[in-house]
Amino acid sequence: MKTQMIKPTYEFYSQLQQAYDWFNKTLFENALPSCLITVQREKNTLGFFSPLRWSNEGEKNVHEIALNPAYFANRKIVEVFQTLVHEQCHLWQHEFGRPSRSGYHNREWADKMESIGLMPSSTGRPGGDKTGQRMSDYLIKTGQFKKACIELIESGHQFRWADRRIPRSDILNLSQHSVIPLSPDQDGSTLLQSLIPSPESLLSIPMATLIPHFEHHAEQQKAKSKTKYSCSICDINVWGKPNLHIRCEACSELFISI
Repeated sequence: MKTQMIKPTYEFYSQLQQAYDWFNKTLFENALPSCLITVQREKNTLGFFSPLRWSNEGEKNVHEIALNPAYFANRKIVEVFQTLVHEQCHLWQHEFGRPSRSGYHNREWADKMESIGLMPSSTGRPGGDKTGQRMSDYLIKTGQFKKACIELIESGHQFRWADRRIPRSDILNLSQHSVIPLSPDQDGSTLLQSLIPSPESLLSIPMATLIPHFEHHAEQQKAKSKTKYSCSICDINVWGKPNLHIRCEACSELFISI
């Protein structure tokens, strides 16, 4: 009998909701109200928080957290979790603090981020400003966020869907993560067992490598003579030949092809 596939919409959004609930429990003491999580391909944005954006027929208003699925596949799992928790801190501040003007990350927000294990930084690395209009963050190695991520992965949580429309070279360029391409007789579970000795190592591996045969499903892109690349942190754009792998010198963020 053919096994019926779980409905993709239900599975994908259930995984996002499970992650939200887990971090709400472990990092915010279950203080955050339920919100509506969406995925939107907002240009040069990993995610955003929009207060009281939705309502229902019972006149109940809820906040929105949006995540950009275009960045999922070629980012580390921990970075996807970071984006979610970054926006949860905005939600926390809206409920219990004093947010500044729209889009500005103030000291209160920065202190909350740091308290749960994420260091705010305008460059995404040590030495950057902790407050500002466009902010990134990096992992505090001994912080609660990292511990919560490992525990979530140990529980079996895994994103099983990712956007296919990323350059094939982005999927196969995995040498820095000690991952090898699948051979024809090798399935994804065997690959994971041989390459991932602990849940902690999962945090640093691109999501594309965790989806069996993902590279075999990547769509072939039409040849282009020039491609636009953009830094999601600095809003810097450059143009070059297709399939380049370049980083922003200002913040060390990987440029994303547009």
